[in-house]
Amino acid sequence: MRAALIPMKELSQAKMRLADVLDRTARAGLALAMLTDVISACNESGCFDIVAVVCADSEALWHARELGARPLAEPAAIRTASGLQALNDGLTFGQRYLARRLGAAELVILPADIPLARADDVRAVVDALAGDAPRAVIVPSQDNGTNALALRPPEAIAMRFGRDSADAHRAAARDAGTDVVVLDIDRLRFDVDAPEDLDALPGLPVGAATRGWLDARTRYQATGTR
Repeated sequence: MRAALIPMKELSQAKMRLADVLDRTARAGLALAMLTDVISACNESGCFDIVAVVCADSEALWHARELGARPLAEPAAIRTASGLQALNDGLTFGQRYLARRLGAAELVILPADIPLARADDVRAVVDALAGDAPRAVIVPSQDNGTNALALRPPEAIAMRFGRDSADAHRAAARDAGTDVVVLDIDRLRFDVDAPEDLDALPGLPVGAATRGWLDARTRYQATGTR
């Protein structure tokens, strides 16, 4: 069985680096739109038996369920953590749940803020995982983070998301004696963290939900009505 796992922040904390240019409602809307596009790319790829979203936010989990994804509510103990610790703890919970409780043999982790992701990109990651030996497939982000991490077996390495995590995941895989494949996929390199990323979005081939959010924002800026 192959599973996809998408981590999602609580909507109240989503995209805080955009707080100077977007209010809380707009940030939450953008976060849900991008999550929608990532789930859609996974669903349309036809690669997965399960697409799961791990999060502590009930609204985000309900949204994921409506899109056909399995919601994984983070345990209360994880919710006391913050920042990268919370992200890695939540992913570790999802990683273990999918492997140990549901029997996943392969796991593909994708962040929720890669709005250019398409089904073909997801298939390329899964294709690179093919084989029998333990393997890690890493797709670096534009700042050397990790915008896709595929693992066979699902617990081949621990989660090391954060600064320069592409290098950290590569080193962890090699230390574990796991084959490493690094892919450069243009659409997966882009994520939305900073105001300059937001400024670039209108000119990029984003998914349908993110395009809808952008169009609504443009109308609001032009007329003052949502």
